[in-house]
Amino acid sequence: MLKQTYLLLSLATIFWGIQPLCIKILVQNWTPPALTTFRYLLISTILFIIIYLKKEQKFIPPKHCIVPLILMGLTGIGINNVAQFTGLQYSSITNCTLIAATGPAITALIAMIFIHERLHFIQWIGIFISFIGVIFLITKGSIDVLLNFNFNPGDTLFFICQIVWALYSILGLKIMNYLSAIAVTAWSGLIGAIEVAIYAYFSGQLYYTPLDSLGYMSFAFVVICGGVGSMLFWNIGVKNAGPSIAAIFSNLTPIFGMICGAIFLKEEIGYIQLSGALFIFLGVYITTHSQKIIKCFT
Repeated sequence: MLKQTYLLLSLATIFWGIQPLCIKILVQNWTPPALTTFRYLLISTILFIIIYLKKEQKFIPPKHCIVPLILMGLTGIGINNVAQFTGLQYSSITNCTLIAATGPAITALIAMIFIHERLHFIQWIGIFISFIGVIFLITKGSIDVLLNFNFNPGDTLFFICQIVWALYSILGLKIMNYLSAIAVTAWSGLIGAIEVAIYAYFSGQLYYTPLDSLGYMSFAFVVICGGVGSMLFWNIGVKNAGPSIAAIFSNLTPIFGMICGAIFLKEEIGYIQLSGALFIFLGVYITTHSQKIIKCFT
């Protein structure tokens, strides 16, 4: 059972590492809002079918969950996906997946602000180290970029993705007291797709362009593997192994992202990416494993 759980967690993080490569291909033909709309309409449809087949009891959201679900759709689906897909038009897959590794640390920080979750001093150190890694990536190691605010827009959008995803996760905490995790994911995905579709329609970005075989394969991957599959595998892994063990596997995502970028798009992996990765991984590890670190010194 444990080996199967670890396999599922590994598959989820591998899929998330490969996904930016597929998105990089898709945004050559579809606008980020259109891609987000098409993707989440399909993901939500598949999830609702799964809910029906499983005969889920917690399915219809109570009235007091409507506004949080709307906000989840706006943050985790709308802003997060459109920002990431747009960012990949300006920056690399490597930077996208490396900056995504700051997610656990950023979530811990925002959880402290909004739900008053206390952080240990060691966790603050981890968050600080992670931000150093992100800043190093965004500025490409140049202090002039930081002083002149001359950032790569793609890297800035990737960082925004982590903030809104943390908000999405925190909003989902309370809602999952009333709905199952799969139902929350399905409803927020559907609502987010509708929100993005409205924006895309009025901004003239909601249109369909036929894809070649590689494009359709990429879209199938981001829907089935990067969407439905990863979510289900991850939830099973968290349930069986616990969130702390599962969090360790999330560190595989940037590794596969860098490998895909280097192999398929000839993206350079230099000292800037490696140094930024080292700081990010170190910071995330310290933040998510603070209790173990404290025990080592007590």
